[in-house]
Amino acid sequence: MSRTLFLPILAIGATLLAACDGLAPAQDRPVVEPARVAPAAAASERSQSIRWNETAQQFELEGQPLRAAKLWTFDGSTDGFVVTGGEAGLTSGSGLSVVQDEADPILRSPSGLNVDGSVNTLVLVRLTRAAPGQAWSGAVHYTTLNHGESAAYMALPIQGADPAVNETTILVYDMANLKHGGADWTQSIIDQLRFDFEDSPGGEFLVRQVAIARRPQTAVAMR
Repeated sequence: MSRTLFLPILAIGATLLAACDGLAPAQDRPVVEPARVAPAAAASERSQSIRWNETAQQFELEGQPLRAAKLWTFDGSTDGFVVTGGEAGLTSGSGLSVVQDEADPILRSPSGLNVDGSVNTLVLVRLTRAAPGQAWSGAVHYTTLNHGESAAYMALPIQGADPAVNETTILVYDMANLKHGGADWTQSIIDQLRFDFEDSPGGEFLVRQVAIARRPQTAVAMR
């Protein structure tokens, strides 16, 4: 067989092998960082007045949809969330994996949110604990156009705190009633969120959805 005939045959064979593997060329495939947290297939869901409606893709309070100014579902993307003191990656069909490797690990939202805190007073985080932690915190801090991150401006969840391993909860933050900061949230334009799930390394979570939403004026008590 001549060299000129042999080379086309090799090219055809390589094409057929790629087709059999069902793989697109490497440069065409999306690059997704591997997640270290395994999806919790049989995670239990804590009973709460606020729930996630998977079909409608929205949070609900006692069956009524909550209007979200921002909603992140981590469907094929980290949605701009980053971790300091740990690692973040995608878990197919589950959300954003957060592995906390160092002391005081932090998860931050994208900046530039431009959310009116006077009408959007709920912060919601639906997550599953995938590994036990050592020092639960649950605090959420935030930045505005007037101040950066500070212990002087923070809230703790009124629902869903400190889930057990393989338990899914919704951390509910009433930002109109901060732990520290008075009425600052409701008088500000919110630029960024920061979540401190735990103060020590070791914890692992699947963050499934995050939202900043309006609390209906007729809402039932959530505590």
